[in-house]
Amino acid sequence: MGEPVSRKPRLVGWGLTNRCNLSCPHCYSSSTKASSEELSTEECFAILDSLAGMGTERIGWTGGEPLLRLDLESLIARGVARGIQSGVTTNGIPMTPQRAESLRKAGLKSVQISLDGSTSARNARIRGASASDFDRVLRAIRLSQDAGFTVDMAMLVGRETLDDVRDYLDLASRMGVAGVRFCGFVPWGNGRSDDARERLDLRGRLAELGALIEDLQGRESPVAMFDPGFGPLPPDYDYHDCIAGMEFLYIAPAGDVYPCTSLLGERFRVGNVRGRPIEALWEDPTMTAVALHPKERITGPCRECGMFERCHGGCRGITVAYTGDMDSSFPACIASAYPGAGARHSREDETQDGSTLTDHS
Repeated sequence: MGEPVSRKPRLVGWGLTNRCNLSCPHCYSSSTKASSEELSTEECFAILDSLAGMGTERIGWTGGEPLLRLDLESLIARGVARGIQSGVTTNGIPMTPQRAESLRKAGLKSVQISLDGSTSARNARIRGASASDFDRVLRAIRLSQDAGFTVDMAMLVGRETLDDVRDYLDLASRMGVAGVRFCGFVPWGNGRSDDARERLDLRGRLAELGALIEDLQGRESPVAMFDPGFGPLPPDYDYHDCIAGMEFLYIAPAGDVYPCTSLLGERFRVGNVRGRPIEALWEDPTMTAVALHPKERITGPCRECGMFERCHGGCRGITVAYTGDMDSSFPACIASAYPGAGARHSREDETQDGSTLTDHS
């Protein structure tokens, strides 16, 4: 793939804090407590001004739990004043009527609310959240809708949750949300633990997963979306072109910058905004290295698969998370276990909040 003539960070994912009121086993950022090194409000303002000048159109605020940053509204408003729209990915528990109203006044447009089960008991198995927390999440959905936000729900689909997908969609339908984003397990952050892999890794159930995804692809209300953690999807197994460092970048709470939230290892860190301006980091060759990685270097079963020219091996960041090797075949490919059939159709692979597709608070 050649580099576009005009390249800009159209979409930005921004992890505002590592602080979180939960400690989920699949969390990318291993979030628990805030760090004294987190970017200040003034530092964030300066970065927002720079991003506006670079052509950023949308920021997806995440964490940790972004609602625990009390300057979130100020940052959203600063972005809106500079022509940048915002979405928030949250677990919803800290949402109150007052907070929903202040976010609305700041200019927030969309909210993705994470909930990992159709019942409080199912959610507790994954998130360690209480029954009252489950009720607070449902309240947050209603408050967000009342505030006029576009609301999506997000659910991790792993070994322990696969059988809950249809009930979860029924819940989402009753709640009246626009869509459901199903997130695939990826072993970054807390997900590196042996316990998380044992509970959530879907290898061994890929045929079941493939049949479910193919059945749900045409659903319209709510729309069912599947992120890159699942790899190329049936029935057509096309895969999006990688926009890591091409149209997207990710800013971590202490200012480290990465091409994507699927690329959070030290080897992918481009630099820190306190050491170099965001404009210079964007122009660093490391930013585009993964998106421009030669697909002919991929080895193993992917190269022998008839779908390879359509999917170009899936997400390289997720492959590295599983295998440590940029040139390995995608480790959890559904096509290897479930060769779907049927009419080919296109998918929209961007989420409402503009954050990268594998982010799940």
